Amino acid sequence: MANKRRSHRPKMTIPLAIIAGLAPTAIHAADALQVNAGGPKVALARIGARMTGYNALTGTFSGSELMMGWAPLLVGALAHKAANRLGINRMLSSAGIPLIRI
Repeated sequence: MANKRRSHRPKMTIPLAIIAGLAPTAIHAADALQVNAGGPKVALARIGARMTGYNALTGTFSGSELMMGWAPLLVGALAHKAANRLGINRMLSSAGIPLIRI
């Protein structure tokens, strides 16, 4: 008999590797929220600078800021892709671990 694959409804998952790639940018922005460090305006400018390379406060473009934001995110995305190809995420799912994937 042929082995039939059952279709199932896709469930929401959280890719931890991609979230970890966003962590350096989030920490850099959170530093601006400390007492007397600039507040929300500076925090948003830091996020913008890391994701686009353009600093809205100074009006300058910085390629190094852009790479500090995107390099960890791309590494996390590649780790997530590798985990999918190696079957790690499928093993997590079949083990009954809800919501979390690499």
